[in-house]
Amino acid sequence: MISLKDNNSLVRKIGFLFVLAILLQIPMFFIHRIIDDRGYSYNNMVEEIGNEWGRKQTIGGVFLVIPYSSKQIEYDDSGKKIEKSVVKDYIILPDKLNVKVNLKDEVRERGIYKTTVYNGDIILEGEFLKLLNILPNNNIYPYNVGIGIGITDTKSLMKVEEMKVEGKDIKLESGTGIKQYPLNTGVSGRIHENILQKDKIHFSIKFSLRGNGGIEVLPFGRENHFEVESTWKAPKFYGILPSTKVIDENGFKAEWEVSSFVRNYKQEFVDGYHSDITEGKIGVDLYEGVTHYRQVMRAVKYSMLFIMLSLFVVYIFEVTSKRFTHYVQYGVVGFSLTMFYLVLLSMSEYFSFNLAYIIATLMVVIPNSLYIKAVTKNSKYGLGMLVFLSGIYAVLYSILKMEQYALITGTLLLMTVLYVMMYITRNIFEIDIDIEEAIRERDW
Repeated sequence: MISLKDNNSLVRKIGFLFVLAILLQIPMFFIHRIIDDRGYSYNNMVEEIGNEWGRKQTIGGVFLVIPYSSKQIEYDDSGKKIEKSVVKDYIILPDKLNVKVNLKDEVRERGIYKTTVYNGDIILEGEFLKLLNILPNNNIYPYNVGIGIGITDTKSLMKVEEMKVEGKDIKLESGTGIKQYPLNTGVSGRIHENILQKDKIHFSIKFSLRGNGGIEVLPFGRENHFEVESTWKAPKFYGILPSTKVIDENGFKAEWEVSSFVRNYKQEFVDGYHSDITEGKIGVDLYEGVTHYRQVMRAVKYSMLFIMLSLFVVYIFEVTSKRFTHYVQYGVVGFSLTMFYLVLLSMSEYFSFNLAYIIATLMVVIPNSLYIKAVTKNSKYGLGMLVFLSGIYAVLYSILKMEQYALITGTLLLMTVLYVMMYITRNIFEIDIDIEEAIRERDW
């Protein structure tokens, strides 16, 4: 350590600190790219597991499919009118639909990556009322009525425990045989008896499936009652929001009362007539909140501010200790501060984010505190650096953990740090002048 020199002026050193802080954004740029690459790999892994385990499921059911013949007029090349009989499918939705969904979440691992998937138990019950009043005035096939359930990812359908109409089991077939999305994939069966004469047709269906991310249910009934429960503690509701919900340490349970007025299609329509029947759906995501990659990325956004504050504290220690700190020593401290984000990223892939943050903080705070102690030859400055770095990383941690109040909390805490810095540096210019006068008197 050498003594202070004339070129260690306030303006020149502060200017250097700003330039250094800007130059340190070069390694931060590469760290940012690394975070992007790792996040991209994570998203690919989630999609890959979704393809294998099961995607987000959309349940569209239950519905009846009633074939009927309709006359269609066509013209041949000579202009002669030809009348043909065409068989179409008439889709009828239930008057009452009750759906119960129980999601059992679990974590799947692929290398160092993890994602949340679920096993779902689904129960659908309800009834159709007075079908003869709504059937088309054409030739229908009353002994060939079909019943189906729309399931968007049928490869993840584990089993169908029961499918009953009026208490009788229905033999199931894969696929629905209709064109309308999302009813074009799922399971169906044929009701080989004339049920159209009945005033009320009751159905009951139980099945299990796998999925990833969340689940959606379409409000096919005139009156819909939905229940979704899970041990997952951080659900995200969208579409039609629940009428009631309970979220606690045991998970969540939500209920919906939805009428048919939330959608823009009728209870009965010809197959393929509508372009979209997913309106009015209820949706639940097993929301993971902010992943550790997003948390590290958010931390990087505060890097320049925190690095500049830290370098300025080092300058305060230089002035108050009256010992010259070389530009290289500022560079060493600044570069070590950038390494915090890389350590945090690498550790968070193997440990929980909280533990990774503690490890990264200790790996930066302790060496820098010892370094400042050695530079200033004074233990109190090393302790001061320890307290300061611990404080700003505690501020950063609180910002990352508060999703909804992160901006206001971070702003208030950083302003507090700024006010403390203003108080500490209120006489720093006078100190710097006194030091330069002492140098001139010595050289004289």
